[in-house]
Amino acid sequence: MTVTKNAMNFGALLGVSMCVVNAIVMLLGFDDTKGIDQYIGYALVVVVTYWGTKTFRDKHNDGFISYGSAFSSCLQIAFFSSIILAFFMFMYLKFVDDSLIQKILEKTEEQMLNQNTPDDQIEMAMEMTRKFTTPIFIAFTVIVAQVIMGLIFGLITAIFLKRDNPDFNNFIKQQSQ
Repeated sequence: MTVTKNAMNFGALLGVSMCVVNAIVMLLGFDDTKGIDQYIGYALVVVVTYWGTKTFRDKHNDGFISYGSAFSSCLQIAFFSSIILAFFMFMYLKFVDDSLIQKILEKTEEQMLNQNTPDDQIEMAMEMTRKFTTPIFIAFTVIVAQVIMGLIFGLITAIFLKRDNPDFNNFIKQQSQ
């Protein structure tokens, strides 16, 4: 089993879990709760990437993994989960409920009004904001954000999961003598 197959399995688990969390948050109307879904998402990313990479190391790689392979596993899990979450967000915003887009637009306009921004600048900024708050752009943003989050958490997680093979290190030392 390669890192990629293991990463796809755990990426699917993470992606579906994050879709469920987002669906619950959106259906219950908790989308204004200061990012409770973000904190749950962070916890899911940490737990599932750690679990997935540890599983790969222990069950499929004889208990050993380099820092680079551990990092790669974490990043792949985040990438595969991002595809699932982005698809979910696109479908939700495009076909189920696009009110989230409207809320983003209203919040943006409200913030500019509170900053006493001139009307012509507000209109120009809102025009640009409308271009970047489409379901496809939001889905793309989800992928980028998830991969960046996976990159950051992967750099840290790989430190704890790295375990060098002592037999390989001894072999290298013997060959260099």
